[in-house]
Amino acid sequence: MKYIGVKKRKDRTNRYKYSVSFSVDGVRYNLGHYDDPKEAAKAYDLLVIRKGLNRPTNFLKKKLV
Repeated sequence: MKYIGVKKRKDRTNRYKYSVSFSVDGVRYNLGHYDDPKEAAKAYDLLVIRKGLNRPTNFLKKKLV
């Protein structure tokens, strides 16, 4: 997978979904499953920026207000 924080997985019906989950300093973040890898990557970026986590992002580089 070319997006940071996004993994390709099969769901119960054997269709592929893209999941976002990672941990920082022992805190686990699970953002769910998405049909589109780009949407999953955007969700990852938003959480990283909003929480002020020291992790790389896929698209967004500036802090959100």
